[in-house]
Amino acid sequence: MFHMMRNSYISETQLVGTAVRAIGTRLPPRWLLLDADREQKVAERSSPDAIWEIRDPDGRSSDIIVEAKSNPVEPRLVGRMASELKAQSASRYEQAGMPPVYMLVSTYLSPRTRERLVEAGMSYADTTGNIRFTVDRPAVFIETQGADKNPFREKRPLHSLKGGRAARVARGLLDYRPPFGTRELAAEIASSAAMVSRVCRLLEPDEIVTKASPRGGIVAVDWEALVRRWAVDYDFASSNALTTWLEPRGPQALFARLRDAEFRYTVTGSFAAYRFAPIAEPRLATFYANVPETAAESLGLRPAETGGNVLIVRPFDPVVFERASFDDDIAYARVTQVLLDLATGPGRGPAEAAALLAWMRDNEDQWRLSTTGTT
Repeated sequence: MFHMMRNSYISETQLVGTAVRAIGTRLPPRWLLLDADREQKVAERSSPDAIWEIRDPDGRSSDIIVEAKSNPVEPRLVGRMASELKAQSASRYEQAGMPPVYMLVSTYLSPRTRERLVEAGMSYADTTGNIRFTVDRPAVFIETQGADKNPFREKRPLHSLKGGRAARVARGLLDYRPPFGTRELAAEIASSAAMVSRVCRLLEPDEIVTKASPRGGIVAVDWEALVRRWAVDYDFASSNALTTWLEPRGPQALFARLRDAEFRYTVTGSFAAYRFAPIAEPRLATFYANVPETAAESLGLRPAETGGNVLIVRPFDPVVFERASFDDDIAYARVTQVLLDLATGPGRGPAEAAALLAWMRDNEDQWRLSTTGTT
């Protein structure tokens, strides 16, 4: 496995050697992955960190031009790095008529960086086990899944989106349409400008948040990438406290009573998504309430260890109640919260999330908000 010890320095030479072994062990029998520097790399002023040769039993082969980075590579740097790497060897391989494979090896490559590498036509490997190795001649494809979260300590003021304060900012970045200033967003979501800045600094290297300048306003938010990034740190079942109940007459009877509820709640899950992206008739009603037992009692629900049709959820943070929408006098959680809950939830939740995501992509004007200061 292509794994190295956390917090230990990993040289570029170690990265290259470990990647060779990790890929070599996954090749078919009698296939070879060899060092193919052939002296020219030493003579080049701007040379790659390694040149490999992959060869099958019939003698077909290709060169692998390898760039090694001992620090994680930010997505925004991939395009330039790929262009420079290809330019270094363009003349030699144009004459040979055999384009090489270009590859990046690093300590850690985020999901966003890996997406950029695929778009740039590059293979990759990192020390957590993320490998994608593609060669046309001889034909080989290797792909393994490693970490989606950096296990190495980084000098960042914020390391994750866990916790209510970070989640509040993440929800604000999803809900509101840029551009807006840090203080402007903080005022809308009842957070501090310092916390908004910390979350943005976490997200900027992956191009999830884009600022006009280091101290400027937020000009773009890739909301789909933000949902994926938040899902790394959030899980519906483990981040919240779930309680199961039974409404013998079915969910529709529950909704009739919810219209007159005197406690704060918001509906999430299948019923909330069904209004926009119906894929199957929902059966489990899920809603947030600060005190599930009190809510269940006021609604006449029965406790149910198995066979329940109502899920009452004590939320990880009050942000789940904010910017709710109302339909037929029922309070529904913001569609961004519903998407995250389904995407990280059990059962058919991820499939429902995919359908809801497609609707959100086509109807962004319907669910994204403008800040008070935005015209």
